[in-house]
Amino acid sequence: MTYMPELRELNGQKVLYVDNQPFLILGFQLNCDSCYDPDVIDKLMRNARAMGCNTVALLLYWRLIEPQESVFDYSILDSMLQSANKHDLRIVLVWFGSYKNATMHYAPDWIINDHETYRRVHAANGDEIPYVACYNCGELIEKDKRAVTNVFAHLRDKDTTQRVILFQVNNETGLLGGTSRCHCPVCEERYHEKDYPALYGQRADEAFSAECLLAFQEQIAESAKAVYPLPCYMNAWLAFPTPDSIGGFTYPAGGPNYRVLDVYVEQKKYIDFVSPDIYVPSYRDFHRVCRDYKRLGNPLYVAEHALGSTSRAYKNVYYAFGEFASLGFDPWAIDCAYPDVMEKPLCDVVHERWNDEAYEMLSSYRPIREAMIPVAKAMGTDRLKYWVQEESETDLALDFGDVFVKVSYCKPKNGQSRGMAIRLSTNQFVVLGCNSMVGFLREDGSVIEMSRSERGHFDGETFIKEGENTIMGQDHGKHRLLIREGKVHFIELNVEGKLPDSRTDIMKMVEI
Repeated sequence: MTYMPELRELNGQKVLYVDNQPFLILGFQLNCDSCYDPDVIDKLMRNARAMGCNTVALLLYWRLIEPQESVFDYSILDSMLQSANKHDLRIVLVWFGSYKNATMHYAPDWIINDHETYRRVHAANGDEIPYVACYNCGELIEKDKRAVTNVFAHLRDKDTTQRVILFQVNNETGLLGGTSRCHCPVCEERYHEKDYPALYGQRADEAFSAECLLAFQEQIAESAKAVYPLPCYMNAWLAFPTPDSIGGFTYPAGGPNYRVLDVYVEQKKYIDFVSPDIYVPSYRDFHRVCRDYKRLGNPLYVAEHALGSTSRAYKNVYYAFGEFASLGFDPWAIDCAYPDVMEKPLCDVVHERWNDEAYEMLSSYRPIREAMIPVAKAMGTDRLKYWVQEESETDLALDFGDVFVKVSYCKPKNGQSRGMAIRLSTNQFVVLGCNSMVGFLREDGSVIEMSRSERGHFDGETFIKEGENTIMGQDHGKHRLLIREGKVHFIELNVEGKLPDSRTDIMKMVEI
């Protein structure tokens, strides 16, 4: 039996299911112009898989799919499906259609060059903003909708192994160019007919843009999903809670940013969720943005995240899943660091050399991928705890009630300690991550010995042993465990085992 990817309820929240099993997206996007050449795509997908990914976000350009009106070419899409099958990866397909970072540069030339048929946004003074599409242009909506619906029909017929699991309807929609709403005659009539100032007060202009942009993408999603019911979402170029974050100037007005997020969450029907693109260096900002988007009716999916020396991506992925039960984590881009684009990328596409951050992402991604089902099924419950080392921190204790997991942070060469502990039963735990030492304690501080300590991976919910943990000297298999290089460990506790004789002995066993 074939199961379509879909969102289901699990532990009181929405989780993506693929092949009838919970699925966590561990991905990288490709750079904005890296999806023209099948050989480049294949090379980057191979490296993404080696870095621990189970998914890649690939960009599908309208200008390639429909280079001439009503003439469709799916050769690039077919090559994507072929590579995904070869490298055992799923695809998040990102549509660069009428909107890519608020502009229409990836639309076909026959759309871009026809300003009369495919109307552009007008500023308050009547000036046309050349490359920003009017969200109430019916002719443009119909053409974008037809193109995406044809793509979905092609996937229905050709994607027999269901490589594509998620579809992004356009990219970072909104208005740039100095206006927060369109003032063309059609938009003016609709704006005043509904009396947006009375409904939304000071944010009337941006709320109008939000409703119109959502309606545009909803029409696309409704038509496409009627043909092939893939989950669909929208992503957001963020606004910030500062006075100089101004819609239409510093971010695309009307996109699904926090200022109008309620419009999207309350009114969406065919768009399954809206997601943030997170390019902020502070973990406090990361948490703030995640809290904004993790709300009733809208699961968190980190659709984009910075990569680079200050990005914290290898840490934030553990916050995303451990704290916010994210659907996935999908940094941009494997072949381009951002915001400092002059940094070395994770993978040099010419020579396929990796930078240091690539190995940290591997250490973070691989253990989650290899324990994906247990992680997904425990997210949002008290059976899963996580840790992420921040500045000056040395250790912590994870409270499972009658059992505490004492985590001590090692001194790494590069990245810092991070990981998860999952309780499978009374005396069985899964521990995963890197650069950490763990031990198990009772509430009174006494040590619980490990009667079984193995490393390996999960096939579904079945642990496959690869080896025993035999390198810890006197403490091996009893009192503490070193987690390094992104490993998954299965631990069985000897809850009836003999306790150490003194508090001094206990501390020797659990401290580094």
